Amino acid sequence: MRKSVVGIAAVVGIGLVAPQAVAQGAYQPPECELSAGHFLVNSGVVYLKSASEEADKVKRTRLMNDAHRNLLDAMDRGQQENPAVWYYLGRYYVMSNDAVGADSAFDKAEQMAPDCHDDIVSYRQRIWVPTINQAIEAMRNGAFDQAKNALLQAWAIYQEDNITPYYLGRIYGNEGVLDSAIHFFKSTVAIGDADSSRLENYQTALFNVGLIYGMQEQWDSAAVWYQRYRTEVNAEDSQALTGLARALEKSGQREQALQLYDSVLARAPKMDAMDLFRTGEALFVAEQYHKAARAFSLGLEKTPHFRPGLYNLANTYLAICNNDDEPQEARDQAAQAMEVVGKKLVGIDPQSSESLRLLAAAYQLQRKDDSTLAVLERIEALTFDVYLDQLQTEEGGYTVHGRLANTGSADVVMPPLNFEFIDSQGNVVTTGSVESRTLPAGISEPFTVQATGDGIVAARYSVGG
Repeated sequence: MRKSVVGIAAVVGIGLVAPQAVAQGAYQPPECELSAGHFLVNSGVVYLKSASEEADKVKRTRLMNDAHRNLLDAMDRGQQENPAVWYYLGRYYVMSNDAVGADSAFDKAEQMAPDCHDDIVSYRQRIWVPTINQAIEAMRNGAFDQAKNALLQAWAIYQEDNITPYYLGRIYGNEGVLDSAIHFFKSTVAIGDADSSRLENYQTALFNVGLIYGMQEQWDSAAVWYQRYRTEVNAEDSQALTGLARALEKSGQREQALQLYDSVLARAPKMDAMDLFRTGEALFVAEQYHKAARAFSLGLEKTPHFRPGLYNLANTYLAICNNDDEPQEARDQAAQAMEVVGKKLVGIDPQSSESLRLLAAAYQLQRKDDSTLAVLERIEALTFDVYLDQLQTEEGGYTVHGRLANTGSADVVMPPLNFEFIDSQGNVVTTGSVESRTLPAGISEPFTVQATGDGIVAARYSVGG
């Protein structure tokens, strides 16, 4: 399933990259014509060969140090223009797991000995593996600044695997650095789709270039990339159709855009709930609020308790109410519908100020002053806030990633949160909980609740008890 530029937390499931198989203790001579050209360079090669075949760590370290010293001495003796010095320095840095040193040395070696390109690339790939795995571990742990630094280092050393630019594009996209995101997504596409294990990265990058051009209001470019995605990946993709329609509309091709919007909703009965929700999001961004409400409503018919669907539908009704171009009757109907959805939202997410504010807004739009005041007082009385950041169906289960926030000036003892995990019919499949804890003042703490069971599509919680 394609993932969009938003939602970086989804990287937690990415696997580490396996290194190339290299025979233990086997020294590999260069696969290109490369003469040592100096006795100190030759000595460095001998030490590197011995180090690669040495099992004892202490002896290996000593041999590595000797190799390094001889290669540096060779440069002091006038060998700076000898490509072999830089080539073997690069291999020394690979053996030392120093990606920065390897990149610099191999750059110089390849400038002087371009015939060694393929051989050098193979060593770049070896040092790339531990570097990209550092980035993956950092992303898994939510340390995205650290991950970005490792990814940039990995990209500098090796540019023939699309995993590096793909995740750089995602990180920059989530940071709002959109020009950099486009650059790295385009780099992902430029690498190509020959590697089937990286095909999803290629396809998602195609889509995301169109998405980001739309965010930048570069409509002609957005249309080109959405159309390319439809040509190469899926002509019927509802998000790509909606994105293309919006780009055409903003470019002045309104009639063609409206035909595309209608074609998306015509497919709605055959779409699964998540595709309907994604379609609703795309229609909302395109300011097609009534069509967005239709898509969200159809999705909720299939998954009635899905919190993001309820939240987005409530916000869509709010957008209709706030649109001065809407007839008053349509705005009144939207406010009434928003109240119904807001009550359902608060029922599954009762400790969320976001959910409560939407319900309060629905009451206020209908001039139900007492109900509005009651909800505002409930918000004021909250001692902590719950944010459900990601609700994710997985094979054989379901995971909730969220945060507990104490925005007050005093520590708070939080009661337990009791989760129920629900199937599409509203039946409780299993339960889970977040244990009671003390939340320090001004602190936000993450939490995760995982459930095992087939058919889980949504989660709700209650506080205490």
